[in-house]
Amino acid sequence: MRLLMTGICGFAGSAVADAGKGLQMKNSILAVAVAAALGGVLAAADGNEAAAREVVALERKTLDGWQVGNPDPLLAISDPEITYFHVVTDKRLDGLPAVKALFEAYRGTPLFDSYEMADAKVQSSGDTAVLTYTLVRHVGTATTRWNATQVYQRKKEGWRIIHSHWSATR
Repeated sequence: MRLLMTGICGFAGSAVADAGKGLQMKNSILAVAVAAALGGVLAAADGNEAAAREVVALERKTLDGWQVGNPDPLLAISDPEITYFHVVTDKRLDGLPAVKALFEAYRGTPLFDSYEMADAKVQSSGDTAVLTYTLVRHVGTATTRWNATQVYQRKKEGWRIIHSHWSATR
């Protein structure tokens, strides 16, 4: 009986030890998988933050251009197939030539003395980033606010605006 118990206990002990090693292996694999997933999420978050910084910097450059009446910084990053909505147009403008024709009427005319990009938010996924903000324009003692939505797409040339929508706030 003692031999039988030892044999059973020995086998049972070995099975428990093997099960413990199996559990440790599963936990190790799980830990590596979680770390890899989190690393991917953190890398994506870093990538999204980098995209957000780039897009906001490009947008500021376009606004700096408009501050001195120069649409060229905006035209330089506008996609050839851009679509554009603004209160000064009766309908959507399609394509860079149409947008350029609108902007030429404002060339040499500063659109504001100073500005702020209030509540800027960039939402990005892959090669697309959507920037929304309120443009606070200061002209003399007057202040106006405009809601802006700029859709950027990363192309081989860099970030390009593929859609732009402006509306006056209430």
